[in-house]
Amino acid sequence: MGGNSDPGAGILAAEYLALGKNVIVLGIPLYSPMMSTTPSMVYQELYDTSNRVLDDMAYRLTNYIVNRLGYKAIFFPKDCYYNIDVLVDNPNAAFSHVMAGYYAGMGTIGDSHNLITKEFGPRLRIVSILTDAPIPADPMQEKDLCIHCRKCLKSCPSHCFTESENGVYQMDKVACTKYHVKIRDEHHWPCGVCANVCSVGEDRKMYRGTKVITDEGIRHCQSFGS
Repeated sequence: MGGNSDPGAGILAAEYLALGKNVIVLGIPLYSPMMSTTPSMVYQELYDTSNRVLDDMAYRLTNYIVNRLGYKAIFFPKDCYYNIDVLVDNPNAAFSHVMAGYYAGMGTIGDSHNLITKEFGPRLRIVSILTDAPIPADPMQEKDLCIHCRKCLKSCPSHCFTESENGVYQMDKVACTKYHVKIRDEHHWPCGVCANVCSVGEDRKMYRGTKVITDEGIRHCQSFGS
């Protein structure tokens, strides 16, 4: 989906890099049964695979824009940080794919600070391409997709969310990051609980009336490789 960066969105990298104001945002789903095993090597492999696929997609599209269409373009990788330990001291990103996806009309911002989409809820990975190519902007989502059910607040193992008057929870990014360091050192990460428990998303329709994965299946996936 295409969109124009907004000064209030914290995604001014396109202007900093003299690439104009257009951002192309790509997203692919994280499959519910695999994500529901978190923390496990099964989910870690899903996460890593989606990251590789996304960066490959972004590279190929950037190459097409530059070498076939003749416009300037770069892509910001899906994470773009050295390692999780660095984020403990500086828990900030060079670019916000969540805000880019919001302004590109992909979804809305949930209480958990995740981008929530109609198709997959917050269960997706995102990458962004900055370009001066004249692409039309998609309309932004007008309806708030977050149903404010408090599941993410109650389920977070790091207890990093605090309710606020503005709707979106205050988030202790350092507490969240330190928990990721903990499970990384236990050889299974990332966490993803806040996205996993979210009820929003058409991807959950096929599981209504039944469990996404059995308790035995979760224990099985968490018992090997970590």
